[in-house]
Amino acid sequence: MSNLEIISKLTEGTQNTQEVKIEKNENEGTFTMRPLTSGELAKIRALEKKGFMINVEVDPKGKRQKATPNTGVDVNAGEFDEHQTKAMYTAISLSLNTNGEKVPIEALEKLPVGFPEELFKKVIEISNLSDKDLTIIKKFRKNE
Repeated sequence: MSNLEIISKLTEGTQNTQEVKIEKNENEGTFTMRPLTSGELAKIRALEKKGFMINVEVDPKGKRQKATPNTGVDVNAGEFDEHQTKAMYTAISLSLNTNGEKVPIEALEKLPVGFPEELFKKVIEISNLSDKDLTIIKKFRKNE
């Protein structure tokens, strides 16, 4: 079997859709979802990390200096939460993109409170994601 044939066979798994029923606060819906690909996960990680700002001191020649008390990671709580939420909605949107249907993030943002979070839990489950994959997953593990 060639490398391309092996890759093709492995990526078929992302087309294994599942019917998922979500019930939250007297609202319910049945959705078709699929696992995320590694490329999609990389995009979601990049979105999530936009909330971090790393401070590194550099000398006049552009060489990074050793860690000092001023070196570290700054997190703007509002921006961090905003980027995590955008990462969550993006993951849901990608997982719901099945059979050529594209679900826009704007549509997900109109769902009742708590519904997107339940959908995201299913994305985590279907895609076999762990706390190491996305920082936001830890937030969902705490609430279970």
